[in-house]
Amino acid sequence: MKSDNINNSLLLISVKPEFAKSIFNGEKTVELRKSAPKNAPKGSYLLIYVTSPVKELWGICKIKNIINDNPKMLWEQIGTKSGISKKQFQDYYRETNNAYGIEIKDVRNFKEKSISLESLKDFLPGFTPPQTYRYIDKSKIKKSQLSRIIS
Repeated sequence: MKSDNINNSLLLISVKPEFAKSIFNGEKTVELRKSAPKNAPKGSYLLIYVTSPVKELWGICKIKNIINDNPKMLWEQIGTKSGISKKQFQDYYRETNNAYGIEIKDVRNFKEKSISLESLKDFLPGFTPPQTYRYIDKSKIKKSQLSRIIS
């Protein structure tokens, strides 16, 4: 990994397969969340784990910006960049006034080098996929398969 990374950890998010496909084909450039990661400044890396039935780490990107607003204003700012319809967006934020959009850039798909859940558990003991997101200490990754892929 390049030494210009802003912090000592990588943010890992869980994404449903249909949304992951939209991210990697360039249709989805904003990932929606109900809570914002605290330690993910602009320019930091974001790992994309694809949930069941895939259960694989598919790629990496950089955080361009994190937008914090109410749902109505967030939709006005990002709209279809979220990769979902307005109704899906409204349903997602129905019970909250806090809406976060993680704008992403420099998306890299690992393609045939995707990493299975079993492999993740092998080189990151105790690893469990996050419900929304989690941080992974980069020092635990340096000698792993992941380090070779993202360097």
